[in-house]
Amino acid sequence: MRQSVLSLTFLCLFALAGAASAQQAPADMAQARAELTAIDAGLERSHEEEDLLRARDSVLAIQAGADQVVAERSPELESLDARLAGLGDAPADGGTEPVEIARQRLALQKQRNALDTEIRTARLTSVESAQLLDRIAGLRQARFRATLWERTTPPYLPRFWRALGSSGQRDRARLDGVWNEAAAAITGSLRAQPARAPLLLALAVLVAVAARWINRSLLQRLATRWLPAGRLRRSGPALASVLVSLVATWLAATLLRGLLGDDPPARIDGLAGAFVGLVTFAALIVGLGRALLSHKRPSWRLPAISDEAAHALRPFPWAMALVVTLGAAAERVLTVANASLALTVAASTATALLLLAVVFNALLRVRHLASRRETVPEAVAAQPHFTPWINAAILLGWIVAVVCALALATGFVAFASFAMQQLAWVLVVLSALYLAMRVVDDVVTTLLTSRGAAGSRLTERFGIAAGRVDQVAVVLSAALRVGLAMLAVVALLMPYGADADHLIGRALAVVRGIRIGELVLSPRNIVQALAVFVGVSVLVGVAQRWFGKRYLPTTRLDEGMRSSVVTLLGYAGFVLAVAMALAAIGVGLERIAWIASALSVGIGFGLQAIVQNFISGLILLAERPVKVGDWVIVGDAEGDIRRINVRATEIQTGDRTTVLVPNSELITKIVRNRTYANAQGLVKILLPMPLTTDVDLVRKLILEAFAEHPGLLEAPAPSVQIDGIDAAGRLVLNATGFVSSPRQAYGARSDILYAILKRLRTYGIKMG
Repeated sequence: MRQSVLSLTFLCLFALAGAASAQQAPADMAQARAELTAIDAGLERSHEEEDLLRARDSVLAIQAGADQVVAERSPELESLDARLAGLGDAPADGGTEPVEIARQRLALQKQRNALDTEIRTARLTSVESAQLLDRIAGLRQARFRATLWERTTPPYLPRFWRALGSSGQRDRARLDGVWNEAAAAITGSLRAQPARAPLLLALAVLVAVAARWINRSLLQRLATRWLPAGRLRRSGPALASVLVSLVATWLAATLLRGLLGDDPPARIDGLAGAFVGLVTFAALIVGLGRALLSHKRPSWRLPAISDEAAHALRPFPWAMALVVTLGAAAERVLTVANASLALTVAASTATALLLLAVVFNALLRVRHLASRRETVPEAVAAQPHFTPWINAAILLGWIVAVVCALALATGFVAFASFAMQQLAWVLVVLSALYLAMRVVDDVVTTLLTSRGAAGSRLTERFGIAAGRVDQVAVVLSAALRVGLAMLAVVALLMPYGADADHLIGRALAVVRGIRIGELVLSPRNIVQALAVFVGVSVLVGVAQRWFGKRYLPTTRLDEGMRSSVVTLLGYAGFVLAVAMALAAIGVGLERIAWIASALSVGIGFGLQAIVQNFISGLILLAERPVKVGDWVIVGDAEGDIRRINVRATEIQTGDRTTVLVPNSELITKIVRNRTYANAQGLVKILLPMPLTTDVDLVRKLILEAFAEHPGLLEAPAPSVQIDGIDAAGRLVLNATGFVSSPRQAYGARSDILYAILKRLRTYGIKMG
């Protein structure tokens, strides 16, 4: 079919798109749109995979050229708009202006109109290209689904073997042709350069030996010496081992590919390149299995797998790599040799059966481990072989294996082969994703947190709080792992008729921005807004520290007023930072005003108490009926005001506890401020005495006790007055004095009362 007339017709329609296929943007957008029309018409005639891939590449090139035109011409358009704005508008009502100005405006307007038309056409071309790419992707997926569910003769029926036998002679001849062509290329290369083969073989062996030594000895020593103790010492060598295996295998396979000579036949060279990729993929499977199972070094194992399970599963990465490589290589050889459909189906069936055998063997071993666990003591059985996620994957493996076995039995060979290959592909992708995520998280945790090498230097040299450094590290780790997960999703979707270019293109379309009305939300705008917010916040913080520590102490403001000014400056700076961040993503000040108006309605209904406390806090900071350092009494709370926050005020009581009082309580209710106008503290002592007491002597003793206390103030002078006679017939004396602060009143009262009682006992005076 790929040599059919439809394909030839389709390829002819791409003649004009040759420059686009070579990744060169068309010079004229009209020509580009004509090429898009030709490609669109060709899609109606042929849905072959190769033709669709050529169409996709051509459309991608056209789209890239259109985007390049928009990117290059937009600054020129902005420059012309600025120059026209500088000239101003033309005079209204037939007014006159200098001829030179009118001529310049006319020329600039013509240039501006032509450039605007070109940019609009380029944008339209880019949109049409995106739509055509979606259609091509849909056609590829539809073709994939149609091929996937095609039913063939099951291999257990005689008809299957009769078809295979009838085409056997032709297939043997074509395969012999490929073999003879490859052998001739190798023989010709050896005759031309006899020393080439021994040298390449020696280099390939040297690469393999070096890779084995690096993985077994060097990586562990380097990790122990250079990496800090922790998780990175395990995950780092694991990833390095996989990468060393990949590079070494690719290099060795490339060296062996050189046996074909400098100018091998095209199809043999393509086949050799495919073999290099397959061998490298097999090395990836084996390397991931060795790194994650780590049956020889259990302490270096990353996933939560028991030693028994790791030893039981260690042969399966090798088996899966061998089967996948041989199956894909056989499929590639049959495609190059243009083998019959019967032989292709037989090869796919054999690959699916071998993969099915490997998967069933692994699942049965896992089942055997579980059955053995049921017979061991409870203390050992409490330690599972796998985590719940791995157990879920094992259950999914059983389901896929059973479905594939049924598909093979009923003749859906394409579906069974694809499902088994996809199962292997999913295992490889998820294993690589797990290893990459572990390494990324371990690197960030080890190096960038406050306890890491780089994070500790940030905290020491720049004074950044350890908590902030840890927060940045956690966010960075999450962002990197999300990026890895997105790449894994692209890799998982590729076998379903999609491809990396299309999926990445769709992702980049989202990255370029999501339009909501006139607002465009894109990662670039969001990052820009965050940078503006952080920058303004840092500047506000610097201004706060300068005002609080350098400027305000030189003024006559007391400490409470200085604290209020710094707090208000912080609130204003936060509002400014938010406004500038919103402006950075395209939300102007007038829109911010509308947003604030809309929010105020919702706030008025749903957040009345919070808004009331917030406004009360602003009133407290501005009017200052109470300030930081005041001794206040609010309801049952009495103590020093330590801080006035946005919602509540912190009051530290005498028993060293902190009471949070809503700001509205300090505005709407009665507050007793003992240090508002006078910071002195009152020492008041009530003494009940018998009516027969010598009042003058008691008064003298009390005043002496007041006078001897070092903290008591001389002015106002202490006084002793008769408060009255109580119901029990006792004389009540009221002794008062003042100390410099209410905080000293309690202690001074206790000391003076001790002294008074001592004097009364000395003179034999009894209290009532």
